[in-house]
Amino acid sequence: MKGIILPLLLIILPLQLGRHFWLENSYIFGLKVDYLSPTLYVQDILILTLIIFWLVEKRLRFNLKNFLLVAGYFLLAAINILFSLAPLISFFAWLRISEFILLGLVISKNSHKVFDILGKILPAILIFEFGLGFVQTLRQSSVGGLFWFFGERTFNILTPGIARGVWQGKIFLRPYGTFSHPNSLAGFILVAIILVLSKKNLNLFDKLSVFCGFFLIFLSFSRTVWLALFIIGTGFVLQKIFLSFKIKKFSLDFLYFFSLFTVPLTVFLFSMTSIENSSFENRKRLTETALLIIRKNPLFGIGANNFIIGLSQENTVWQWSYWLQPVHNIFLLVASEVGLIGLVFFLTFLVVTIWRLFRHPISNTQYPILISLLVILFTGLFDHYWLTLIQNQLLFTVILGLACPVNTQSSTPSKFFLRTRKYDKISRVLKNNF
Repeated sequence: MKGIILPLLLIILPLQLGRHFWLENSYIFGLKVDYLSPTLYVQDILILTLIIFWLVEKRLRFNLKNFLLVAGYFLLAAINILFSLAPLISFFAWLRISEFILLGLVISKNSHKVFDILGKILPAILIFEFGLGFVQTLRQSSVGGLFWFFGERTFNILTPGIARGVWQGKIFLRPYGTFSHPNSLAGFILVAIILVLSKKNLNLFDKLSVFCGFFLIFLSFSRTVWLALFIIGTGFVLQKIFLSFKIKKFSLDFLYFFSLFTVPLTVFLFSMTSIENSSFENRKRLTETALLIIRKNPLFGIGANNFIIGLSQENTVWQWSYWLQPVHNIFLLVASEVGLIGLVFFLTFLVVTIWRLFRHPISNTQYPILISLLVILFTGLFDHYWLTLIQNQLLFTVILGLACPVNTQSSTPSKFFLRTRKYDKISRVLKNNF
């Protein structure tokens, strides 16, 4: 049974089927707010089962360093809960954070197995989400039926607060897939594409899934993800050109063909679309409110998952109730909810993780995981979904777990590893000759 749970958890990463529990503080201005509702997801049951198996098998040994880290974590959590605007909501938020930390440790212990499983299931996830999202855009509404159990919400283009795109003067429904928002979907899909492209050998199904993922990102109209895709594609193209001049030989593999395909298309998309002033203004107001909250509560914040409560108190008259949501920057969100002390812990962990990826010997996951992590942090500068929505939270946790593997050996190097090792040999030859 244990061997089935981990693959099953990874298969249902993009789903969001769960049971909401509505507390008194889950309502703002009389409206239900999903972010403030403690939720039990199907993934939680599998995660808790994995953690129990891991704790039973692992003999926990605490040295002084680990003891201080755990003690500091619980002390920060206790203080944050005690002084939060809604202590009960903060308590459930810290339970979720603790769950993700333990899941990250489990992923880290099984990093190579997880990476192999992702390589097999992500192409299917990409094609599934593309098919569902494409039909949603054609219908201008949700599909319903069985897809509701996969996490699809019920909506149409006239639903208040729904995400719409504008192309050539025509308004259309942006695809949601099984996610809560097209931006959240696009971020997940981009990271999935990166992981698929890192496979040693890409078959036809893999390549088809990559193009499906790209067109889904196009339909999502997530400009931040477009920009991230443009930066990655441009980087690969420039690297290819530089290395081709070095070795005086040019070869066009699928990765670079895909990069050459996406770069001009993303430029075209930016040239044909524009940012709505209202969207920019609302994001600016959220940022201003976050900075105000940080100034008033600098050390320990207003409580984990309490930003919207603080927002409603700071802005008693909010023009659009649909913009009662977390600040669109994960670092400002952490600082406002958990304080500057929590932000320092968060940034320190990220810096150490990225440094490990740069410094440690090349493994089969280093480059795709590093790029995935950088994409998450980049898109996190402009949105909050990596810390607030379950599918993105889980993928972020998986990436961090893969970034800190317990066992660094690998018998199946990825395409990134093989390419880098080949160019290392070429560089040595060039250095010896010249």
